[in-house]
Amino acid sequence: MTKERPHLGWVRFITILAGFMTVLAILSTWVDRQVFDTQEWGDTSLKLLQNPEIQKQVATYAVDELYANVDVQGELKKNLDDINSNLGDTLAGPLAGLGRQGADSLALRALSNDKVQSAWKSANIAAHTTLINIIEDKGKFTSTSNGQVELKLQPLIIEIADQVGLGDQARDKIPDSVGNVKIVDSDELAQVQTVAKLIHGLALVTALLALLLIVLAVYLSPGYRWLTLLWLSVGLILAALIVLIVRSVAGNVAIPELADPDIQPAAHAAWDIATELLKSVAWTVIWFAVALLVVAWVISPVKAAGKTREFLAVPFGQYPAPTFSLLGLLAFIFLIMGAGDGREFLIRFVVVLMAGAGFWFFRRQVMLEYPDADYSGLREFGDRTRDRAKEAWAGRPKNIPMPKIGGKGDGEGASDAPTATHARAEADTAVLPAQPAAPAAGESRLDQLEKLGRLKEAGVLDEEEFAAEKKRILESG
Repeated sequence: MTKERPHLGWVRFITILAGFMTVLAILSTWVDRQVFDTQEWGDTSLKLLQNPEIQKQVATYAVDELYANVDVQGELKKNLDDINSNLGDTLAGPLAGLGRQGADSLALRALSNDKVQSAWKSANIAAHTTLINIIEDKGKFTSTSNGQVELKLQPLIIEIADQVGLGDQARDKIPDSVGNVKIVDSDELAQVQTVAKLIHGLALVTALLALLLIVLAVYLSPGYRWLTLLWLSVGLILAALIVLIVRSVAGNVAIPELADPDIQPAAHAAWDIATELLKSVAWTVIWFAVALLVVAWVISPVKAAGKTREFLAVPFGQYPAPTFSLLGLLAFIFLIMGAGDGREFLIRFVVVLMAGAGFWFFRRQVMLEYPDADYSGLREFGDRTRDRAKEAWAGRPKNIPMPKIGGKGDGEGASDAPTATHARAEADTAVLPAQPAAPAAGESRLDQLEKLGRLKEAGVLDEEEFAAEKKRILESG
């Protein structure tokens, strides 16, 4: 007859809701950290520039802006005219074309330069800081002039111009408006601010709700909590897999629609780099679910899990102070790792509270289940196994010739086949089970039976072994 499971319908509903909240928590946490965390975006922007496909597109853009604003052919003609008046008209055009091809290669090489990459990262961090804080005209590379927030890449273009030998001309000829990438108009800042607040709130609320729903589901399932933890683990893993699938599909579907074919490789690379944090958050949820799976197995009615609980009952029951001190140290390290972000620290703090309550109730349960647990049962089991191995070794067939290693054996007249006596000894050894160790001297049958009962209760002996040992003790009396 199936045991009654109270609140089963509610537990299933809460489990599904926890999975849905987990999907929202993963997505909102990624958006919150990737889009609204300046340092995170600065690091991501640097990874973007270090990608070969993106480097190619940035180099093309920078050289296009350089040649659009610097009369390279005119500068060459002027220099050639100083040498010979006929050379300027003849060679300036072809040299300018060849210079453009060389400039593309040099610009691509320049983007691997630390100085250029630093200029790129600084521009992104400055623009991002302006966007998030809504501070007008802050930083060297950004401004809110002319009613919009801009990413100013003019310093990056000048750095590349230096690399291709046109730095002086670029500084003199390129106006301040060149290389400015509009991020958002000033009339859109209020909307951006509202969205930012919603993202901030959603990331924290959904993560806390998912954790609280897990606690509620476990609380409402007395008698089958291990099964609830199993369901929750599967739900969390499915939620994380859904996010990973959406990440892959969205990139493959959206990029061909939004990007021209010649820049799609760079767009794919940018998507993969920008969503790397999303992948990391999803895998964090998967590892959390695996931890819940381990807990579900430990508290399950499986026989092996029972032996594990008996083993853990010793440190939790006999040495609670050092055990909980060690767990407290691990919890402290876990909290310190998230101290840089207030929201992450709060989420980690809730996880620590959940784990602490779980360990406390686990200790209470194992102490009720194994009040006198110690490692004597394991020692006796080990001694019994060792004694049986010794008896099996002592009862092995004697005088079996050792294998020969080339040439003749060491003994004269040694037979290559075992005798009939040896064969009977082998048969007896194969049929008769190894006998347990003899009882200690002066130990009564009652003492032996009590010890046998404790071994059975501890799970060291099963029913068949218990009955056989009990029969042997009674017959030996």
